Amino acid sequence: MHARKLWALLGTWGALSAAPSAGAAAVARPEPQAAGDRAASTDAQGHRALLPSPDAGPLAAARGAGTWSALGPPGGDMTDAAFSPTVAGLALAAVVPAGSLYRSTDGGATWSLVPAMAGRWVFDLEFAASGQVYAGTQDSVWTSQDGGVVWTQLDLGIGADILVLDVALDPADPLVLWAGVADGFGSQTMLVLRSPDGGASWENRTPPLAAPISCQSITVRPGAPDTVVAAFGGSFGGGEVWVTTNGGTSWENRSAGLPANPMRATVFAGTRLLVAGGQLFGSQNVGLYASDDLGVGWTPLHDGTWPLRVVSDVAVDPADPDVLLVATDGAGVNRTTDGGTTWEIGVGGTAGLAAQSLRFRPSSSTDLLLGATSLGVYRSLDGGTNFAPSSAGISELDLYAIHVSPADPLRLAIAFQGLNNGGVFSSADGGATWLLEPVPPTRYSNVRFAPDGTLYAVSSGPSSVAPEGLYRREPGGSWTGLGPNQGSLYESDLKALRFGADDPGLILMGGSDFGVAGWEVTIWRSPDSGVTWVKEHEGAENDFVLDLEIVADGQDQTMVASYDGFTAPQEGGVLRSIDGGLSWAPALAGLPAYLRMPRVCVPRGDPQGLVLSGWLSFSTGGLFRSGDGGATWTATGWTGDPVMDVACDPRAGHYLYIATEGAERAELSLDGGASFSPFGAGLEAARAPRELAVGPGTSPGVVLASGSGSYVTEAVPGLFADGFESGDTSAWSATVP
Repeated sequence: MHARKLWALLGTWGALSAAPSAGAAAVARPEPQAAGDRAASTDAQGHRALLPSPDAGPLAAARGAGTWSALGPPGGDMTDAAFSPTVAGLALAAVVPAGSLYRSTDGGATWSLVPAMAGRWVFDLEFAASGQVYAGTQDSVWTSQDGGVVWTQLDLGIGADILVLDVALDPADPLVLWAGVADGFGSQTMLVLRSPDGGASWENRTPPLAAPISCQSITVRPGAPDTVVAAFGGSFGGGEVWVTTNGGTSWENRSAGLPANPMRATVFAGTRLLVAGGQLFGSQNVGLYASDDLGVGWTPLHDGTWPLRVVSDVAVDPADPDVLLVATDGAGVNRTTDGGTTWEIGVGGTAGLAAQSLRFRPSSSTDLLLGATSLGVYRSLDGGTNFAPSSAGISELDLYAIHVSPADPLRLAIAFQGLNNGGVFSSADGGATWLLEPVPPTRYSNVRFAPDGTLYAVSSGPSSVAPEGLYRREPGGSWTGLGPNQGSLYESDLKALRFGADDPGLILMGGSDFGVAGWEVTIWRSPDSGVTWVKEHEGAENDFVLDLEIVADGQDQTMVASYDGFTAPQEGGVLRSIDGGLSWAPALAGLPAYLRMPRVCVPRGDPQGLVLSGWLSFSTGGLFRSGDGGATWTATGWTGDPVMDVACDPRAGHYLYIATEGAERAELSLDGGASFSPFGAGLEAARAPRELAVGPGTSPGVVLASGSGSYVTEAVPGLFADGFESGDTSAWSATVP
């Protein structure tokens, strides 16, 4: 039995039971989340508690010239990874919220998707001694008898809310199964289930809880199959541990002496019962506790050397119960070889990892699989002394930004986020290989090369890990925090970033204040490369600057900031400055009253030109252009799906690319936006497209950052053989009024 749960935070996510199943052609598209909604799910230090976020689901294939391919880097938000006990080299690994199950036949060196489980969120994987495998998912327990290729759903018989967070197997009887179920926002009261017949039927064995709370972990005591421990925890707080010695007929609450915070892991180490848990949101620490009397009394095993007491999983050496490895949600893996008397912290190079699952290969004291948020799977062959990335073939990294250096088209960078962690990857060879940059392991909302090729990244917390704000890569490869820093808490939620073209010291950032600083939309300006900052604009509450652009007249005076939000009567729009960012005013002429998720780009060769994209409703998008530096706007011919981003090709002013939340995912205009056609196949698996970027050369061409990694397509043959590479805008003038 395995005990762990990063995605214990999903414990009250009842909406997952209605998630799209494999093969769904389309689902209703949600309204974009308002900036003000962040307050409910982010605490004062920027820690997030996972909330429902509908998945776009699989969509129709894109068409047209060119082919998109996955660019990497490898990674994904792993919930679990486990070895088969019967087939050498066979392992399974699950990614949520992408809804992907991966299978390896070479011990995790390479992975391939399992088509039968596409679109299904898997939270727990359990191999029986026979090799049969069980998966706890958002729609019940599934089982496979062929090592994870073909799967069958088991009927729990408890209604619609059937999100299973943990599965436990009786070591003495392969027909006895246990399942821990999420509370479905309080609508599900049957939270601990037992099957006596391999899942054909299920019995309610839920303890007498005061109120429904998700069962995060179950463990059966070896040699005593009627002794079962169940751990509970809520998405925002609260936790309990219950014990039964008669197979669930009656239970004892054994929570006394434990923190009343979410419990996420239970396991037996010999005769000792271990429980662990915690949650970053609200600094709800637990750590690791041990009991020699089934929870009547508890002793903490963590000590002052632990930098973090938020535990996702505990692995016990099958040959020595005093050897414990503990996965923490942000500080890697801690190890003890003396039962918890002394600890090694962040072993094997894991100190910066948000570790979520940790498993020994059955009967092995040396071979481990580690699943981490964002960075995928790691493997150790020496009992945890060293861990190495083992995610080849898994391309599910949740990207928020991508950029191509204007000084070198082969230099790329991406920004990624997990729930409470993230980072930056860079590539010097067009994405053939990637380097994980040594930035603080916080969430990153933007990454951008300055005109001289210097790389910058925007951190959006948590501030308990490192201050939010702008970071710069130095010539030696280290990173320097530049601010702005409004205090010790999480006060600045920033995303947009631009650099002056005429003035190399000018930096602009946009977003909003947060928490104790308020909730107003903000624009920051630094005249000296980030040494000093001034908040030049503080506007409407609950709005948020998403993008910044400076018109290409070489003066660094006229610029626009597109903002999202729900401040009536203008829900989303544009702010404009004509004095180099010192003052800002709305520039809404020609724009609709509803324009959510707006993004901006600057067409080449037009010194006052701007192009703006956005959502006009939950199902339609809009595209607008300006020829007067953003003072007025005119709608183009786009009337299709909501537009997530627009990119102006730096080689030809009349070429535009858009990424949409629709079936085509990418579209190309050759006439400045008057008309579009689908651009390239291969984006069928792209989830949540977020940002497009176009390099100054023909390679790597056009790149896309999405919730399932990055994608690239080369320039279509002949696309730039029409004489416009030099910046000639006659085609723009001829086709666009």
